Amino acid sequence: MQNKFAKYVLYALIVGIFGLFAWGIYRCHSRIDADRILARSILKDRTFASTVQQIEADGIKAYLLEEHSNPIIAVSFAFEKAGSAYEAENKQGLTLLLTDMLLNGAGEYDALQFKDISEEYGVQIGFSAGADDISGFLQMPTANKNMAIKLLTSVLYKPYFTYDYIGLTKNQMQTALRNQKERPNGILADKFAEIMFAGHPYARPAIGTAETINGLNRADLVSFMRTHFTKRNIIIGIAGDISADEAKQLIIDLFGRLPEQFEQERIAEVDLNTTGAVHYIAHDSPQTITRFVTKGTHRNSSDFYPLYLANYIFGDSGLNSKISKVVREKEGLTYGIYTYMTSKDTSALLSGGYSSTPENFEKAKELLLQEWQKMAQTGVSLSELQQAKNALIASHNLRFASIGGIAEMLVAMQQYDLGADFLEKRNDYVRAVTLDEVNAAAKKYFGNVPDFVIVGTKDSDK
Repeated sequence: MQNKFAKYVLYALIVGIFGLFAWGIYRCHSRIDADRILARSILKDRTFASTVQQIEADGIKAYLLEEHSNPIIAVSFAFEKAGSAYEAENKQGLTLLLTDMLLNGAGEYDALQFKDISEEYGVQIGFSAGADDISGFLQMPTANKNMAIKLLTSVLYKPYFTYDYIGLTKNQMQTALRNQKERPNGILADKFAEIMFAGHPYARPAIGTAETINGLNRADLVSFMRTHFTKRNIIIGIAGDISADEAKQLIIDLFGRLPEQFEQERIAEVDLNTTGAVHYIAHDSPQTITRFVTKGTHRNSSDFYPLYLANYIFGDSGLNSKISKVVREKEGLTYGIYTYMTSKDTSALLSGGYSSTPENFEKAKELLLQEWQKMAQTGVSLSELQQAKNALIASHNLRFASIGGIAEMLVAMQQYDLGADFLEKRNDYVRAVTLDEVNAAAKKYFGNVPDFVIVGTKDSDK
C-alpha cells in the first residue's frame, strides 16, 4: 500500500509541466561524459540510416525499427488527447485512477494472477497518464509473443475494474493528495499550475481534488476508455526482433478491436506572457524552492534547435552550464540550478528551478536574473556552441541503449511530426545550427523576464 501512495504522489508532481527539483539536482550531479562513454559503446557507429519504416494495418499507422540481435520486442503506444487535460472538470483524477486500475485484473486473471503470469513469461506492461496523453508499453521475449498479446488484449478489452479495487485505489489517492499538500514540491507543483495556467485545463491538479476523487466510479472508467482508446487517436512504435509483416499482424492482434471513431477534442493554446512577477507561498521549510518560467517554442518550430542549444549552454548541461558555474560553483548558493524546455499540445515553456536556504535564496535569484539578461544581450561564443554541439551529437545514440527506449522514441517522432528519417538526420540538424541563429534565439526567448513561483520561508520572516 505504501508503494501505491508513493506512486500517486509522484504522478501528481510530475504530470504535465511539473518538474521535481530532485530531478534537477540529480541532473546536475550525474551529468555523464558522453564522449568517453560513447567511445566504448557498441552504439558509437550506429547511424540508424534507412531503418525506420512506416507500416499500416487495419487503418492504424505505426513506425517500426527492426533489430534482430536480441530476441526481444517492444511496443510503445500513446492515446492522444486522453490525458488529464481532457477529463471533465468534475472528473479530475480519472486518468490516474484508470491507468492504475488497468493492471488490477483483466480477462481470466485477477490482479495477483496477472502479475504472476507476466513475470513467468517475462512480459512487461505498463500505463501512465500525462496532461495530454495516456501512454502504454509492452515488452516481451519473442518466444512469448502470444502470451504477451493475450495479456495486453485482456487489459484493453476486458479490464476487471472491480468495485473493491476502485474503492481501495481511491482511498490511496486521497491519502496521497493529503500528503502532497504538506510537501513543498507538491505545493509548488499545484500553485505553479494554478497561477501560470489559470482558467486552462492544465491548471487542474492531475491527482484531482478530494471531492472529484470521491465521485469517480466504474462507469466513468468504462466510458472514458470507450471514447478515448480508439484507432484514430493511437500512435504506435514497434522495435526489436520482428519483421514488417509480423508487426502488421501484431497491430491487428493488439489494437484491431478498438473503436473506430474518436471525437477530436480541443483545448485552447496557452498564451503565457511573463513580466518578472513573483508569487510567494509561505511554507515552513529549511529550503526555499522555486520554479521560474517564460515562453518557449514548440518541437516543430524553426526556433527549436537554436533555442535547444542556447538553453543547453545556459542551464541544461549540468555542472558545466553557465548558470551552474555562477550560482553553484562560484558562489555556493545552491546544490543545483537548471533550466529545461517543455513542449505540450498547447504550451511550450522555457523553465527552470533551484532550491536554497532562505538566507541565500534572493542572492541566487539576483544572479540568475543577471545571467539571464546577459544571455539575451550577448548570447554564447563560438567555442561554447561547438562544445555543446559535440556533447549533444556524441550523446544522442546513448538514448537508444534499450529496445524499449527506441520504441518510445518512435512514438515521439510521430507525435512531433519529425518524420521516419529523424534518427538518421537528427545530428545533422544540430550541426547545421549557426551561431547567429543561436544568439537570435537567446535574444528572443531569454529577452523575456521569467515569472517565479516560490515556496518556502523568506529570510526576512525568520
